[in-house]
Amino acid sequence: MKICIVGLGAIGGLFVVQNMADSRACIRMSGAEVVFGARIRGPVDDRQGNIASRAQLKGFAFEYMTGGKAVVLGDPGPWLCAGMTGGVIYQCLYPEFGFDRAAVLRRLAGSARVRIKSLSKKGLADISRLLEQYIAELDNSQQGDEAAAVAALLLEADRRFVMLTPEPV
Repeated sequence: MKICIVGLGAIGGLFVVQNMADSRACIRMSGAEVVFGARIRGPVDDRQGNIASRAQLKGFAFEYMTGGKAVVLGDPGPWLCAGMTGGVIYQCLYPEFGFDRAAVLRRLAGSARVRIKSLSKKGLADISRLLEQYIAELDNSQQGDEAAAVAALLLEADRRFVMLTPEPV
């Protein structure tokens, strides 16, 4: 398993991360687009403590983000969105594994000033475009089973994803 820091201060382009990312993914991101493809594959039990050790993103993701878009298929980890003032995060929910809106709320940093909202039409279009690119990359690298799993999530995007956006100042 390879863990990496992604998108630090990124102002443009598309990053596709299939596996996990280390802490502080996409801090100070201002215009890039990112897909974090590591999915939740089993029950999420926050009562075990240390959310970061079991999350696909290891903490402090999207800290001081000012723009851009991110699709997160897995657990974004703790201390999420501290100081976020712009951009949007599309977070996949897995109610069948106990990862719902309440779980996302528990992951927000104490100083985070974001709203968790239902998916908009623009949000659905963003997710479709970004996940279709991710699915194509999976297919191109002979990962058809993973591509099919992500395509199944995309078919349910309108009820499976939420948007995290900064509160107006």
